[in-house]
Amino acid sequence: MALTVRPVTPRLRAAFEAFFSARGCPGYCWCTPHRFPDAPRMDKQAKREAMLRRVADGVPVGVLAFDGDEPVGWCSVAPRTTYARLAASRVMPTVNEDAWTVLCLFLRRSHRDRGLSRHLVDGAVAYAREQGARVVEAYPFDTAGITATHMGHSRTYAACGFEREGDTRRWVLRTA
Repeated sequence: MALTVRPVTPRLRAAFEAFFSARGCPGYCWCTPHRFPDAPRMDKQAKREAMLRRVADGVPVGVLAFDGDEPVGWCSVAPRTTYARLAASRVMPTVNEDAWTVLCLFLRRSHRDRGLSRHLVDGAVAYAREQGARVVEAYPFDTAGITATHMGHSRTYAACGFEREGDTRRWVLRTA
């Protein structure tokens, strides 16, 4: 199966909203935990509205994977500086302010266990590169000591060309 991966832009707002609103998809978080300082106190509707405002304003938030016309996957990839809560993170410290950061991978249950995460990460990296990113970073759950499995596994990032920086939790792909 070939997925098409496209950046979320105002033109794809409806697909973004449909994906996050679909049963079994991450509508509980709307991929806000690292983006907004007050995310832990925001209810589901406030998270939805905050993310839709970012999309409407053209702020990079990530990419959607499509199987035909149906959105079936999500990868949060954006400039590190757009993730407000990363500025003070001890688990994911700032190494390069100009980096783009991958923080979430999510596939609909019907599309899991087929190796499609790699296509999603490759699409996210291509988008970041098109936007001028020279470095893309990720923090896979199995090496970052994070319990949120939506961060992706190090095998996926390694298959996409990322390399772990020494014994840190950070995995990096230099795009230029």
